[in-house]
Amino acid sequence: MRKILIYGIGNPYRCDDTVGLKIAEILKKTINLPDITIKSGSIDGMAMLEELRGYDKVFFVDSIKTEHGVPGDIYRIPLDPLKNTISPCASHGIDFITAVKLGEKFGYKLPADIVIYAVEIKDNSSFSEECTEEVQNSIPELVKKIKEELKL
Repeated sequence: MRKILIYGIGNPYRCDDTVGLKIAEILKKTINLPDITIKSGSIDGMAMLEELRGYDKVFFVDSIKTEHGVPGDIYRIPLDPLKNTISPCASHGIDFITAVKLGEKFGYKLPADIVIYAVEIKDNSSFSEECTEEVQNSIPELVKKIKEELKL
């Protein structure tokens, strides 16, 4: 049996940055299987390495803000191609890609399969516990995509 972790990342008070947390909360309520763990929080990359121990597959769910993206768009990003990119600073501390590179260098046993699901956001600077309408409308679709990938 493969052990799977789904980790929703975000800040509960920064408008669209809450999207990863909201998706994790929905999944916690709808998935109850012993081999799937669902967590959420605002955590930096180095602390995230510890969370990965013991899992075969990991899904991260987070927000993303790109130059030409449309708020509410959903991206599925495999980790491997990102390892060869230059990593910018993340709003959650040291970015995850840099942490993974360091973990590999220092011999951390990382999951074989790590996938990032990201929702294009509109506003991550306003103080709000709610997402903008565009991002809120994307939540059911992303929940469905994750469940489909889990074959649930």
